[in-house]
Amino acid sequence: MNQATAIAIGILLGLVSGLVPGMHHNFITTLIVSQYTDYWLLPLVISMLISSQFFEFLRSIFLFVPEEGNVLAMHPIFRFVKEGKALVALKLCTVGLIVSLIVGIVLSPLLIKIVPFIYSNIKRFVPYALAVVVLYLIIRDKNKIAALLIFILSGVVGYFGLKHLNQPLLILLTGFFGISILLQINQKIERQIKSYRFKIQKKSICKGTIAALFSSFILAFIPAIGPSQASLFSRGFLKSKEDFLIAIGAISGFDIILSMVLLFTIGKARIGSLEIIGGLFSFDFKTFVISLIILLSVGIISYFISLKLGKIFVGFSEKINYKILSLFVALAILFASFYFDGFLGVLFLILSTGIGMLAMKLKTNLSHCMGSLVIPVLMYFFL
Repeated sequence: MNQATAIAIGILLGLVSGLVPGMHHNFITTLIVSQYTDYWLLPLVISMLISSQFFEFLRSIFLFVPEEGNVLAMHPIFRFVKEGKALVALKLCTVGLIVSLIVGIVLSPLLIKIVPFIYSNIKRFVPYALAVVVLYLIIRDKNKIAALLIFILSGVVGYFGLKHLNQPLLILLTGFFGISILLQINQKIERQIKSYRFKIQKKSICKGTIAALFSSFILAFIPAIGPSQASLFSRGFLKSKEDFLIAIGAISGFDIILSMVLLFTIGKARIGSLEIIGGLFSFDFKTFVISLIILLSVGIISYFISLKLGKIFVGFSEKINYKILSLFVALAILFASFYFDGFLGVLFLILSTGIGMLAMKLKTNLSHCMGSLVIPVLMYFFL
């Protein structure tokens, strides 16, 4: 298989990984590697990895089924959709992602020099910073008691879910941030604007990108922290929902580039699919440079494909009865939860959905459901 064919297949697999809940790129990489170990796997996996990040935003915006890194964006996304600005939300997320790829590649020579130093000297302070940010977000909420209640309840459910479920992220995050939102929609969402004719402020791009870069450093150096926890740092510094959606997109791009830098400098990658590739091939300087070229090229292609698909999805959204869609999605996730974890999975899905709906009922920020991941992480470091 030549490189161009591998990249094309990678983009198609990225579309599947991005749009189908539970079909994670790490899982697909594992399946492919079990059958093949040829060098064309490198461009295929990198293409799938970056394209899936773009297409996940389509799933989050139009189906309200989040991936781990997008969960905190769900409430701002819902507000955009209610205003008829689904395409605006998509543009903000994808612009943040493409800008992060450009900035990350430009900074890569510097990152190669400083990342090993930061990895060995700063990572022990990150859990304390995470605790401070969580405390700040609770104090900032107008309904502090409700915020604390939701944070603790989700933390308890998250602790036991992560301990006992085979697919905890799919079940818990979809319940907290997906189905809970879908069930709030009546029959049809507001008529969506069908044009991208709006201007993203350069100030918003700069603020979102800088906040994302800072958050991504934290993500890269602490294995127990995922994209969703890292995005809490951006949430703490960015009040504008536009800035925050740019940051959510940018975190995805910086996460991949920093994982590549880690794989090249210390032989470890935070992202599972890159770790698998690093175990098969020598990730030397030449491979690193080729990977960055593929990453940016496929990123640009995926950016335009995702915007085109966004317009198509908007056309369909006007014909969709979201009450029926929410029921269909809920049943699909219910079936997936039962398939992976039996009645226990269904129980945790119901609990997480109930807590998410309670948060909206109490008019507190849905981001406090991040306690489901933050509390287990803090317990991991401090107990």
